[in-house]
Amino acid sequence: MKPRALPTLSSRRDPLASPENQRARLRALPLAREFEDAVGGRLQASVPRVLQVNVGRLCNQVCRHCHVDAGPDRTEVMSRPTLELCLRALERSSIGTVDITGGAPELNPSFRWFVREVRQLGR
Repeated sequence: MKPRALPTLSSRRDPLASPENQRARLRALPLAREFEDAVGGRLQASVPRVLQVNVGRLCNQVCRHCHVDAGPDRTEVMSRPTLELCLRALERSSIGTVDITGGAPELNPSFRWFVREVRQLGR
């Protein structure tokens, strides 16, 4: 007997599937100090070294700890034209590392093509 898959927060219509509700919960926490105080002041932007590309929420698993609420019932995947825009941005930058993430990145239909293109750029 195949175990029953857990539905994602989105498919259960759980309030925590909404980024607005997530932020409201975080704002309501009794934090000992503000973020800026915890990191020692304001953060300053520097030259990006990593391009993180979240290629979708489709995944063959549902994990309670998943920060993107990925699962088999999620169909959002980044399109090839959008991945092409990521490549154009990469070409115009000195970014050396590409971090491909998502639900299960390899389930994106353009995953292998994208990896080949990134490798051809020497990244």
